[in-house]
Amino acid sequence: MNESDIELLKTSVNKVVRIICRDGEDLLAKVRFVSDQDQEVIYDLVSTTRESQYEKHDEQPAYLINFEDIDRIEPLRKS
Repeated sequence: MNESDIELLKTSVNKVVRIICRDGEDLLAKVRFVSDQDQEVIYDLVSTTRESQYEKHDEQPAYLINFEDIDRIEPLRKS
């Protein structure tokens, strides 16, 4: 992840972005909070290529991912 990815995250609060993780997971996430200090992103999961990693809840929890676990960020194109 580079500085432009971090800026994209910061401008995408309350928006959905595609996060490609270093471990190969590909997810759509609604960004809730970006912390430069802690180098992490809090997000709501929209979809993932690894459904089995996530517990099922009646209410959708927020998740946290560290900058170091992110390969790159892509904005969603409006159709």
